[in-house]
Amino acid sequence: MQSVWAWGLASVGLLIGLGVYLAPLQPSIVALQFTFTPGAFQAVLNAWGAQGVQRFRMHLPVDDVLLLCYGAFGFLLTRRTAWFGAFSPAAQRRVATLMPLAALCDAIENLLQGYLSGLQIPAAAPWYAVAGGVATVKWLLLLLFVLCAAWAVRRKPAP
Repeated sequence: MQSVWAWGLASVGLLIGLGVYLAPLQPSIVALQFTFTPGAFQAVLNAWGAQGVQRFRMHLPVDDVLLLCYGAFGFLLTRRTAWFGAFSPAAQRRVATLMPLAALCDAIENLLQGYLSGLQIPAAAPWYAVAGGVATVKWLLLLLFVLCAAWAVRRKPAP
């Protein structure tokens, strides 16, 4: 049980730290995550300027640690605690995959955005669409996990 909360606290700590570190970027990093074209992606990078792009690129290794932490936390919270006791065993297994799948999408997003933000000439348009797509799927999986957790809190565990 302690490992579950350790992963959770590590996730929260890293999220807060990255939030503070990335706060100067305007528009926010979320704006970059929802770009799907070279023009939209480049517009965010241009707004950030060279120092902002460097700040973004420097955060990626720490974000990789964060995604490992939140992926492990979601899985362990679902599988090692009674939090999701109202779910059937099959539903618990499905919910347990949500955060790790979100983390996988986040890792792909980081790889693509790290690569794309370092280019002097824009890459082929589909790469930007893929980066925006995996970011969108990541956010949807995270939202679905939160909704499942909220639903679980409102339900009594199954006998």
